[in-house]
Amino acid sequence: LAERSTEGETARLADISPDGVSFRSHHDGSLHYITPEKSIDIQHNLGADIIFAFDECTSPTEDYKYQEEALERTHRWAKRSLDYHWSKPNAESQALFGIVQGGIEQDLRKRSAEYIASLDFDGFGIGGSYTKEHMTQTTHLVNSILPREKPRHLLGIGEPEDLFMG
Repeated sequence: LAERSTEGETARLADISPDGVSFRSHHDGSLHYITPEKSIDIQHNLGADIIFAFDECTSPTEDYKYQEEALERTHRWAKRSLDYHWSKPNAESQALFGIVQGGIEQDLRKRSAEYIASLDFDGFGIGGSYTKEHMTQTTHLVNSILPREKPRHLLGIGEPEDLFMG
């Protein structure tokens, strides 16, 4: 979320609060505020077949305390996304996936997989990883916890060999 350093300070591209994320458009500088509910509305309006719960993918440079706070926020947002999705007409026409996060911390990934699996999502996204080794470890750990009968989407892959690993 950091843009660049200016005189020792890092400008933020987004401000994250317990309820959502605000950011300025890089096109015209207008301020936007996205909540889990607004995210679901946008995805419903797009008519996507698969949509995702609102989450926070953290930087690997964040410390453990921040990673844990972000994980708890992602879990609250997942529940809000799910509840709001099911309040919409025709919700059953779109599959909602919950996202497992936790950064590079295996205990947080485990906690996230257990919590997200406990909710009634149609499938699961496995949040981005930072190295090939970490992606392999995370995918193995998370897949050992998530229900086998529901689909998964590996987020943050970018090369053909990532598909084979997944």
